[in-house]
Amino acid sequence: MTEFPENLFAQIYRRAPTEQDRTRLMGIKAGLGLSPRDELWPVILVLDHYDRAIRSGRAATLRDVERVIEELNAVPDRAGPIASAEARKAIARIIEAASDKIARASSQKSITTADRISRRQFIVAALVGAFSAACLALAAAWGTYEFLEARGLCAEPPFPTVDGQVGCFVQR
Repeated sequence: MTEFPENLFAQIYRRAPTEQDRTRLMGIKAGLGLSPRDELWPVILVLDHYDRAIRSGRAATLRDVERVIEELNAVPDRAGPIASAEARKAIARIIEAASDKIARASSQKSITTADRISRRQFIVAALVGAFSAACLALAAAWGTYEFLEARGLCAEPPFPTVDGQVGCFVQR
């Protein structure tokens, strides 16, 4: 490669390099210590091109925004006193409508979030209640079993009845 890649610059930028372009890119080359045949040139040129495009895009966007703001600020002054009052009222209505819309969206979001939290807490409470009821039923069954095991229900051993069922005499 030559000292400065003229053809590569023209391919990427689609124009011939200016003296300012040469000076800037040769300064980058010297700062990085690149050789004339270094293959990093295409990457550097592409990154420089993107940097230039982004910076010019930002500047153009800022100019457009400033122009629109100036035009909007000049509208009430150009419209005269009556139109100026109407324009201010219209702007106030637009701002009020936008703030109402934002408030509705915000409250709907908070209601949705609160509903989701309430639903989650209800599910957790139901699961805890079911688990507590199951534990209580298990404890009652175990206590009944232990009571019957310790004292017994029948006063004598069980016996078969005439109709084929099991019976016993209960002591009171």
